[in-house]
Amino acid sequence: MILVIALAACDSPAASTAEPTPSELPDALSTATSSPVSPTSSPTSIPEAARSANYQFLQKPSADSVRVMTYNINWDSIFPDGDPMNHSLRDFNRVDAFVRVMRAVQPDVVCLQEINYLRGRQALGDFIAEAIGAADDEEWQVTIERDNVIATHFGLNEKGYELATGSVRPDLLQAAALVDLPDGQYGNTDLYMICSHFKAAGQFGDILLRSRQADAIMYSVRDFTTPGGEIDLEPGTPFVLLGDFNVYDTDPHLHLRTLVRGDIEDESRFGEDLDPDWDGTALADLIPSHNGQGDEFYTWRNDGEPFNPGPLDRIIYSDSVLEVANAFVLNTMLLSDEALAALGLQADDVLLDARSGYYDHLPLVVDFVLTGTP
Repeated sequence: MILVIALAACDSPAASTAEPTPSELPDALSTATSSPVSPTSSPTSIPEAARSANYQFLQKPSADSVRVMTYNINWDSIFPDGDPMNHSLRDFNRVDAFVRVMRAVQPDVVCLQEINYLRGRQALGDFIAEAIGAADDEEWQVTIERDNVIATHFGLNEKGYELATGSVRPDLLQAAALVDLPDGQYGNTDLYMICSHFKAAGQFGDILLRSRQADAIMYSVRDFTTPGGEIDLEPGTPFVLLGDFNVYDTDPHLHLRTLVRGDIEDESRFGEDLDPDWDGTALADLIPSHNGQGDEFYTWRNDGEPFNPGPLDRIIYSDSVLEVANAFVLNTMLLSDEALAALGLQADDVLLDARSGYYDHLPLVVDFVLTGTP
């Protein structure tokens, strides 16, 4: 387990110089990174005139929408210095910034990556409840698998809803659970989540391992959308695949193609291709823009490395039963002083290291509306 976690510690696309040639790999998903990803300015030199006073994008569109957030926080950076459970890879402290972000966003369900897998669920739930400023009687439930965490103030059913792999155990595990939405508000409909952190780096073996992770997820999707097997969801149950997918612009995106289209690479181990949504179509790949403004779409950036910013993190969902009412990548650097003050945020809250202008990953947020069976 320790070795597995260490393998996923770096999100840079090229941890080595060995790159597969195009002839070694299938065709890429042509639309995988079609959205613009280049930053318009240095993170520490954005003039006030270029920053927006609009913060309406942070408002939930309705009381019935479900706000989902995914955030790679960089190894245990959200926990205090000296915490005995801090991962050995922890290098940064963003404790206060994380609290401000969580209280501004107020997610209903959150998927976090790079959390030490040894942390207890109850302790994590209490920590997130305190960070978000939950009421004393509001309990946050948590499931954790490897470094992936799913947390919610709704009910959370993990037992019986783990990632189905049959006789095949994936090399890197994902967290999966059924979010038990309140019947009085949502009827009998619940929300199924798979929170993932895909293998980093750009060697041929890394690309194939990402593909294997995606194949295992599609194996599970086939299982829970058809009767029998390990997991059975009620027909039309909305589901979301989200997390740090490490979708580099230097990558053939085999895993992304699999997750969106159900195009399984290793059919001998994980079965034939499938149409993953309930209505027999592909899933939807949400690529929100910074603060909902439509100008920038990257979710990872490090100006100290020679890699382009890009939408490494993704939210993929069953759009036959889910509608997007609102979505954004939170970038506090693009908010005016007035907007920051109104939200209780600081300009560099999404930077991992303000001194060097290192963003790392940004939080992605979506407000889903449940539309019913397709």
